[in-house]
Amino acid sequence: MRPLEGIRVIDLTHVLAGPFSTHQLCMLGADVIKIEKPGQGDQTRGLSLQPELKGMAPGFVALNAGKRSIVLDLKTDEGRRTVEKLVATADVFVENFRPGKAAKLGLTPERLHAIKPTLIYCSISGWGQVGPNASRPAYDHVIQAATGMMLLQGDNPEAPPMKVGFPMIDIGTGMMAANAMLAALLRRARGDLSPIVLDVSMVDASAQLMVGAVANYWLAGIAPRRVGNQGFVGSPGADTFPTADGWISTAANTLRQFQILCRVLDRPDILTNRELLPKLPSSPDGFLSDLNNKALRDELVKAFATERAVVWEERLAAAGVPASMVQTVPSYLDGHYVQSGRVDSELEAHPLGRSTSARILNEGFRWTGEARSRPRHAPRLGEHTAAILEELSQSA
Repeated sequence: MRPLEGIRVIDLTHVLAGPFSTHQLCMLGADVIKIEKPGQGDQTRGLSLQPELKGMAPGFVALNAGKRSIVLDLKTDEGRRTVEKLVATADVFVENFRPGKAAKLGLTPERLHAIKPTLIYCSISGWGQVGPNASRPAYDHVIQAATGMMLLQGDNPEAPPMKVGFPMIDIGTGMMAANAMLAALLRRARGDLSPIVLDVSMVDASAQLMVGAVANYWLAGIAPRRVGNQGFVGSPGADTFPTADGWISTAANTLRQFQILCRVLDRPDILTNRELLPKLPSSPDGFLSDLNNKALRDELVKAFATERAVVWEERLAAAGVPASMVQTVPSYLDGHYVQSGRVDSELEAHPLGRSTSARILNEGFRWTGEARSRPRHAPRLGEHTAAILEELSQSA
C-alpha cells in the first residue's frame, strides 16, 4: 500500500512548480485530479508548438504520469460548480494562479472550507500571497535574479549575472509545497480539524535553497561571494581541475584528505611548502578554509594534467577522497545513476504508443524492500472527464 492511497488531491496547477509538487503526492499513491483548460490544457503539453507529440511532451509526461485529467472551464458557473463538487470529495486543493485570481473565480480558502471544512488549501506563487510584490508575475530566472542567486554563479565578481542551468527554484518550490502538504496531512491524521491554508512561494524556496548564504549574512554579517567551482569550505583541494582529457571535481576539505590528495598526485612537497601553504589546521580533521591561492592552484593544475580524469577519479575514490570526473547528464544517467540504485518508475505504457519502455523519476527515494511502482501513463487532455463526472453523479 502506498502511503497516500485514499487521499484525493484537486490539482489546479500548471507548468512546473505546482505539477512537480502534486507529482510527488501522486507517486506516493494519491489520486491526483488535474483540472485543465479546454483546448489547451497545461502549457507544458506543447499542443500548439509540438502537435506531433499529441500533448505528451516529455516535460509534461515526467510530472503528470499517473494523474487523471478533467477539462473544465473555470470561467463558467458549471465549471466552478464541478470544482466545488470535487472539493467535497477531496483532502487537498492546490493552485498556482497569481494571487487574486482564485478569488475572482470564487475559489477562496473560505469558500472551499465552507464546502469541506477539513480541506487542505495550498497556494503556490512567485512572491507569496501578501506584501507589495504579491500580484507580480514570476518565472524561475526572474526569481533567481530577485533573490541574489544569479550573482552566486561563477568566480569573477565583475562578471555578468548567470542563472543556474536548470529551473532550480521551480523544482525547489515544488518540493517545499509537497513537504508542506504532507505536513498538513499529518496534522489531519493526528486529529487537527482547524482550517489549513498553505502559502508557498518561489522567493521563500530560493532562500531555503541558499540557506548557507542566508545564515552567513544574518548571523555573521558576511555577504556570499562567487566561488566558481570551488567547494564552499574554500579548501585548495576542493575544486574542479582540468585533466589530460576532461575535468575532475575533488573535495579534499580536511587536512587529512588534502594530505592524501597530494600523495595520490605524487606531490607531497606541497604540504611542506610554506609559500604555497602558509599555515595548516592543527587537527587532521580541520578544514583548510580559505587557504586557496593562485600559486597553489597552478601546482595542482599541473599535477592533474598528467593523467586522465577517470584515472584520477578511481585513485582518489580508492584512497577515500571524494572525487568525480565532470559528467554530462546522459553519461550520469547511463552510468552512476544506474550503478547507485535507481529512483525511477517505468510507465505502464509509452505515452506515444511506442514499443519501447518509458521511464520517469518517481518520488526520489527508496522504500525498504519495496519494488518500484508502475504509474499509469500521463493523461491525454480531458481523458478522465467523463469518468470523474460519473463518479460525482454517483456520490451526489
